[in-house]
Amino acid sequence: MDGGYSSGTGSERYSSHESEDIMSMFFDFGSPAPGSTRSLDVSMAGQSQNQELIQRGGVRVSLACVPCRSRHVKCGAETPSCSRCLQDDKPCFYAKSRRGMRDKNAPQKRASMRENGRESPRSGPLYPGGHSGAYSHGGSSTGSYSRPPSEGSLSPPSLNARLSGKGTGTARLLDLYYNFFHKAHPFLLPQYHFRNRLHSDPESLKHILPVMQYIGSLYASEVPFTELHAATMTQLDISSLPPNGFTVQMLLLTAIAVHCDGELEQGRAILDRAISLALELRMHSRAFATMERDPVLAESWRRTFWSLYISDAYFATMRRAPMFTLHSIEADVEIPCEECEYDGIIPRPKTLDEYESRDFEDETPVFSSYAYLIDLVRISGSLLPLDTTPAEYLESAVVNADAMLVNWKLHLPKEKQSVVDKNEEIDEVLFQAHNFLQILLVHIHRPLSRLYHSPIEKVSHCAPPPPDHNTTSIEDKTYWLHTKKTLEAAEAAINLYALPTSIINHTPLGICGIVLSTLANLSACAYILTGSEWYRTRDRVRLGLGCLKTFSEVWEVSRWTEKETKKIARTVFAMPRPGMERAGAFGPADGLKVWEPQVQVQEMSDLVEDWTTELGEVSYEGLFSGVEQGG
Repeated sequence: MDGGYSSGTGSERYSSHESEDIMSMFFDFGSPAPGSTRSLDVSMAGQSQNQELIQRGGVRVSLACVPCRSRHVKCGAETPSCSRCLQDDKPCFYAKSRRGMRDKNAPQKRASMRENGRESPRSGPLYPGGHSGAYSHGGSSTGSYSRPPSEGSLSPPSLNARLSGKGTGTARLLDLYYNFFHKAHPFLLPQYHFRNRLHSDPESLKHILPVMQYIGSLYASEVPFTELHAATMTQLDISSLPPNGFTVQMLLLTAIAVHCDGELEQGRAILDRAISLALELRMHSRAFATMERDPVLAESWRRTFWSLYISDAYFATMRRAPMFTLHSIEADVEIPCEECEYDGIIPRPKTLDEYESRDFEDETPVFSSYAYLIDLVRISGSLLPLDTTPAEYLESAVVNADAMLVNWKLHLPKEKQSVVDKNEEIDEVLFQAHNFLQILLVHIHRPLSRLYHSPIEKVSHCAPPPPDHNTTSIEDKTYWLHTKKTLEAAEAAINLYALPTSIINHTPLGICGIVLSTLANLSACAYILTGSEWYRTRDRVRLGLGCLKTFSEVWEVSRWTEKETKKIARTVFAMPRPGMERAGAFGPADGLKVWEPQVQVQEMSDLVEDWTTELGEVSYEGLFSGVEQGG
């Protein structure tokens, strides 16, 4: 989660008239085009030139300057300094514009480049070790992480030669990184401060720069990225990486990029290296950031630790691990501030103790979006062991887990109940929190619901293993309660991606969450829903597939999950629908098939013995188009 907004095609969007009315209130705020992104000169020489850049309009003149916006006061929007800042004798500056046009052909160019310029599709499994619920903690790894060369690929031209070409230099790639990736992972220095440091102290950033360039190149169809990827991975073998916060940031960025490129085991091992180094440096201690004299860099260190914490939880949740490493580490790092403050005037950091006591205040204070995401991730650490809970205790454990998640939502202040901020833009950190909430609800409730885990789901590496207990013994009332909660959460998770912003601006770590929600909706179509509800849920399945398709233009892992999920969808929609009596996809050609959930599950179990075997082709387009609405 393009030149306006596009969450895929119109058919991939949720089509309810009510939702259209709700969505109409959002502004159309697009993403900068790779071709129109202005490259700033990184050789700025001092503050006078920076001020001159502001006066020339090098940064956005918005409805409010950053200091006024951070204080939530009215701004006159005059340049170079607004009247309020002049009156208060404060520095006045405006946030860099994120509006602009984007090459509408970029998705097609990206897809074409993936087919022609990247490694050929892997002949072996994308995920080493195949599908397994087992968790292996890689720990620090000192081995080489170089990706094997593609078969038949030509040697690319010199990296320096390519980057010296028009529009492909360092500044351009940094623009792409900040415009598309940084919003969902805002732990590096803000772009303005990063460029200043790149000019004043380039040595400190020399290891982090290649991975930023590599990630930026993924968002530009015309920039070859094979050698940028190689340069990024080569750094992991350097024995003399400096033990500092910038190296932790480099390792964290690399772990996310490698993971989302489909190399899950490698991504986990690199993340473990980042965590190990962070703990050695004591980044989990408040003192690490407070010793930093530069308040912006101190804030970056706080964000780096908590981003490690969040990523560790995401990786563990996707792997069905019983815990994540940093959940058991006692940390007193202060809470990161809001994004507008990070780009402007950084306030006094708030502590976790202040956050914990917020509900006892007469007027509940509002904390940053990071605070609520961190709190939810802390809760998730208590939910991971549910996968190994004995069947006789699972019901009560799920009830307690649900109470914790609902409590988190009930105590959100009004300002944080929507992912759209005061500037009518998507708050990507808050988006992650709301999305992760719904994924956790699907995670805990589906095993006790009527949304059976079809055996065909085993083709998906994001799919959870089927429960090892017999849910038919559960009381009917409880059965349907968990079913309703799962469906509501799956719907809410998918609908978040219909908000008016580019899908690729959302974190790619949410890709497996899209799959989990889509699989729950597919199960509902296969075993539960009839009539108009069946069609509405089928539309959400299509929206989920559209999200995966959009992410696949940038991230390799989404290409594979899209194929896997489509394979499951083809099978599900070839089955007799609930409540219908017709020839079944798995029954005799001359017989009628009556829908029976347990029989359907058994038939699918008998049909597919080897889950790596390709299923027979079913017309996907035919299943999803040309069908009249109704039961």
